[in-house]
This record gives sequence, C-alpha cells and structure tokens, in this order.
Amino acid sequence: MMNDRIALLRRTTARDGAGQRLPEAWTPLPEIWANVKFQSGAEAMRADADVSIVKCSIRIRVRSDVDATMKARYKRIDYDIKAVLPDSKDRDFVFLVCEATK
Repeated sequence: MMNDRIALLRRTTARDGAGQRLPEAWTPLPEIWANVKFQSGAEAMRADADVSIVKCSIRIRVRSDVDATMKARYKRIDYDIKAVLPDSKDRDFVFLVCEATK
C-alpha cells in the first residue's frame, strides 16, 4: 500500500552573474505516493559528537529519472538515496535505499 507522500530532490548547480558556481542546491520534483519503511537506526561517534544514522527503504512506482545522485524528502527530512533497486516481486515498483545523518 502506498500511503506516504515524498518529494524527490534533484541536485542543481547555478551560476552567478560573474559565472561563478553557487553553492549546491536541491530542487524538489512534484510529490509522489510511496511506502516508507524504516530499517534501523544507529549511533556513531564523529568528531566527539553523537550522530544518528537513520536508514529506510522507500518503495515507489518505476521512474526512469531516479538515481543515486538524488535525495528523497519525507516529513521534512532529506534522505540521501544510496541505491535504486528493482522490486523482485513486481516490475512496476523500485526500492530507494536511503540514509539520513543527524
């Protein structure tokens, strides 16, 4: 069942009037229906600070424009897409393997 709304984010690069590259920006695509499942959470020490790593799997309908350079936004949190995997049971869907660090 697809009962969650997500937005896919595509990296965009812009240049200022002098032709200098501006900082990285993310452009949201229109929201789509998805099924979001959280797999695990982990805590790590990075530079003497606690860091939470949240992993999830997002099932969406097949799209040819989704790849691992993009992000998925769910409930105001941006998740890095680590891989786009086919659904072995249904060719109409793919899984987005995602991770967010807080």
